[in-house]
Amino acid sequence: MTGSAEDERASRRFESDVESWESLARSDPLWAVLSSEEFRGSVGGEAKARFWDSGEEHVDHVLSILRHELRPGFEPGVALDFGCGVGRNLVPLARRSGWAVGLDASATMVDRARARMAECGVKNAEALVVGRRIDPEAAGELGPVDFVHSVLVFQHIVATEGFALFDQLLDLLCPGGLGFCQFHCKNPGGETQRVLRGLRLRHDWFNTFALKSRVPLFRDLVMLYEYDMAELLFHLAAHRVDDVVVERTTAGPGGYDARLYFAKFSGSAEEFEVAGRAMKVRMRP
Repeated sequence: MTGSAEDERASRRFESDVESWESLARSDPLWAVLSSEEFRGSVGGEAKARFWDSGEEHVDHVLSILRHELRPGFEPGVALDFGCGVGRNLVPLARRSGWAVGLDASATMVDRARARMAECGVKNAEALVVGRRIDPEAAGELGPVDFVHSVLVFQHIVATEGFALFDQLLDLLCPGGLGFCQFHCKNPGGETQRVLRGLRLRHDWFNTFALKSRVPLFRDLVMLYEYDMAELLFHLAAHRVDDVVVERTTAGPGGYDARLYFAKFSGSAEEFEVAGRAMKVRMRP
């Protein structure tokens, strides 16, 4: 298959996944973000509070590790939350940053994130719709982006498109900036689920059938995609990231995630070359 044909297929796959995401944003927005049964349908009371609290806890956890492992006292100036969904992490990021920008492929999710910001009285943040390409001027118009964040997002983007978007995030990150991104490296589930995902990935007609089906096996409308760890490190190195902390976490039966905490070299490209283009990688237990 030629490069242009591969790109066309990846584009169709990206668009079909966005349609799935938009459908879930309308019907099950909280479950679409955190796939726990307690967040299905109309959620209220303690379950809803747990959902929003989970964002506060996640952001505190990420920032504490960045400060402990990479930059003591780090306080984001402009934070970018890629795949902001309903604002679960965007609002906590805004509370801990000078300004926060949320990006999401679903217009409905962006509307819900804006409603959440208004509900919480958050005025130092905005949410924008993004497609296959990020508009650097729109994302960085308020100043250099010194923190990029993405969790539970790239796993829903076909890897060829995901790597391109990851590159764009790394381009936006200013010299000396920090980042956190999570990727699936091995999808959860048994052999049946893996075969079905493979069929959906290879055959557009089967993916269309799965999206329209009400069969229980297809309840999770949004696909899960795997990323190669060595390739992730290659992309980080290509964007002058010189320090990476890796966490491996379980992601359901048989699956695991890589959670990457990283720092971009603080000097120029020329200075990075002179420094030997070295990147330190270490595992966090």
